[in-house]
Amino acid sequence: MKVAIITLHAIDNYGSVLQTYATEKLFQQQGCEVETINYIRETAVLDSVWKILKAKNLSYKQKIKTLISFYLFSNSKRKIVMDVFRKNYLHLTEKTFYSDKDLEECCPNADLFCTGSDQTWNTVCQGGVAKPFFLHFVSPEKRKMSYAASFGITSLPQKDEKEVKNLLASYNAVSVRETSGIEILRKLGIKGMLVLDPTLAVNPLLWYELAAPRMIKEEYLLAYQLNRNTKFTKYMKDYSKNHSLKIVQVRSHVDTKLKNGVCLTSPTPQEWLSLILHAKCVLTDSFHATAFCMIFHKKFMIIHPSLYSSRIDDFLAFVGLDSQIIDDYSVFSYCDTQIDFSQTDKILDVARNNSVNFLKNAILS
Repeated sequence: MKVAIITLHAIDNYGSVLQTYATEKLFQQQGCEVETINYIRETAVLDSVWKILKAKNLSYKQKIKTLISFYLFSNSKRKIVMDVFRKNYLHLTEKTFYSDKDLEECCPNADLFCTGSDQTWNTVCQGGVAKPFFLHFVSPEKRKMSYAASFGITSLPQKDEKEVKNLLASYNAVSVRETSGIEILRKLGIKGMLVLDPTLAVNPLLWYELAAPRMIKEEYLLAYQLNRNTKFTKYMKDYSKNHSLKIVQVRSHVDTKLKNGVCLTSPTPQEWLSLILHAKCVLTDSFHATAFCMIFHKKFMIIHPSLYSSRIDDFLAFVGLDSQIIDDYSVFSYCDTQIDFSQTDKILDVARNNSVNFLKNAILS
């Protein structure tokens, strides 16, 4: 069986490319031939900027932070690194698609089409309902499914509800990765299942094998920040000083001066995994960095992002580690207590089996 996946693989973000890699692996492990549709929405940023500015459900501060996020991943070196990974590790369609019309006129050939993980269904950050991620270009006789798709928000804007409901009604199987996503589906009258993000659903050994060798000899605090936040920078420096740890920060731009560390802008995905794997502890506002801390059994602390935080909240509540979200910036003991990863492993093992079973049933049905 041939499966065509559409997801946010083209974003120069570590979580985005690694979740695409993991989604392909999940289907391949079921004996499927897999291809990721090389869909790159050229007008996404311009369209989204205008729609976000007009959005009534976002405050002024939220609009500004959302707009800033579009430009956080514009680092040209980062793009080169990500392009190399995509070329070597992903199975992309030979043709690149830039618009809805492209997909409608030349739909890839497959037996099953799948909306992949990441915030494919977030109609706020996508600047509205991005129909390709709802597989609108697929002919009616073809089967459709989603695996761990994410709305990334706790509720859909009312103006998008009807369109999303109509688009999802044509799916043969629907799964999302957050409990908030299940609630959105319930409100729309769509049956869906909660599954693990693909990075968590695959065998954890995959990531140990992919990770590069250790890069930093000293013990260090890894800081991976996606959202601009002065509290993050201050806490990172204060924590480092309090625990006498070197700082290794991964950002898309070098805009922080570090007396006791380095700021890296363009490590490869393999190196990014290695930085998490060998860190003494991790400070982050990223869902996927949190997921890999769980996989690698790394102590971690969460600086709560102001936008699209439901995925982190849902995940930490699920594994019983929401205590790792920092709520007092004068406290530096969040990583002093040993985390019982044997318990989180048990929770994830059950969820992993359920997720793989969902995938098997969706493929066979």
